[in-house]
Amino acid sequence: MGAFDTLAVEPPAAKAVERPTLLIVDDEPGPRESLRIVFKDRYHCVIATCGREGIEYARTHVVDAAILDIKMPDLTGVDVLRELKEIDPDTECVMLTGYETIETARAAVRYGAADYLNKPFDVFSVREVLDKCMKRRREKLAAEESVRTLEQTNEDLGRELAQLSRAVEAGVLSAGVVHEMNNPLAIIAGYTDLLGRDLAALGMADQETGQHVRQRLASIQREIDRCKDIARRFLNFSRSPQESQEIVGARRLLEDAAALIKAHPSNHGAEIAVSSGDPDPQLKVNPAEILQVLINLGVNALHAMDGSGTLQLSATQATSLPSEWAFRSETFDTQKPLVKISVADSGSGIAPENISKIFQPYFTSKREGTGLGLAITCELVARYGGAIDVRSTVSHGTTFSVYLPLTA
Repeated sequence: MGAFDTLAVEPPAAKAVERPTLLIVDDEPGPRESLRIVFKDRYHCVIATCGREGIEYARTHVVDAAILDIKMPDLTGVDVLRELKEIDPDTECVMLTGYETIETARAAVRYGAADYLNKPFDVFSVREVLDKCMKRRREKLAAEESVRTLEQTNEDLGRELAQLSRAVEAGVLSAGVVHEMNNPLAIIAGYTDLLGRDLAALGMADQETGQHVRQRLASIQREIDRCKDIARRFLNFSRSPQESQEIVGARRLLEDAAALIKAHPSNHGAEIAVSSGDPDPQLKVNPAEILQVLINLGVNALHAMDGSGTLQLSATQATSLPSEWAFRSETFDTQKPLVKISVADSGSGIAPENISKIFQPYFTSKREGTGLGLAITCELVARYGGAIDVRSTVSHGTTFSVYLPLTA
């Protein structure tokens, strides 16, 4: 005889309305049949003559509620209750017995019984109890479905926001690409102007002028290559490439930046000086990105000085740190050795109320500025877990200090 040979199942209702399933587990035919008759019009009734039958049915079918006799020959109703709750914790279970004891009542409550009724049961009472159980079951299922819907909606929204974020970021980067290219292209224009003057002087055909022409042509080629590198970074943005890094001395970066800033059209005779610690601090970075940081800061300094004044680029191992930061990346670690790279100018300074805004995209106090230079600077510094300190006095000048991890 199979496990379900004695199991009686009410014929299912029409498919249009799916009724809840009520599992009735009782070894006595009288109460079992009475319960079936009472509930057959409201629920899809399943009859089990012993505890194991009821458990086996619940393992392969959804059971919304169960009425369990406490005293049965194979398993107690409390044993069946415990198993049903392990299969589906939301199944509502009502205990039914003619042998109520405080001990069994406590056990039933401990395992999550919804209610406890005595035999012989009152039809109205058992209906009222089961209706409350079914209502609670529906509310639980509705709440769970709402949670699932919210979780799915949240997940879908997260994906949409991520796509939107990348689209916005790509839009900012596209504007950033234009901004970044402005510097090298302006430098190319400056060198071209100087080259034109040198070519005019070639009539004298002296060797020194020819050397100047070759040097400036080499500088133009470097800037063209830099434009290509910026374009490549933008085009590869969606693939998030692993940027190439190398160990480089801070002084080399400062000297390269100073040469490019000096050739910038915004320079009208500014005195540009470079200094670094001894030994020269070493950084593991993409040199082009740190060079971009220094050029952004240096060109801003030229604008603040109207092209003249004093610009000091320096680098040294940091021995102390500011108490507050103008910008600090999430991965910045004050416990690690750091390099302090400073760009100090003797320009007009920054108004105190603007210092907290200068790193925001599109914020600018310049008539023709894009407001992207410092936002891009923050993005590049953040890639290396760095931070930026700003000290400024109106009419006296500004010092930007970039803190980056020192490489031993």
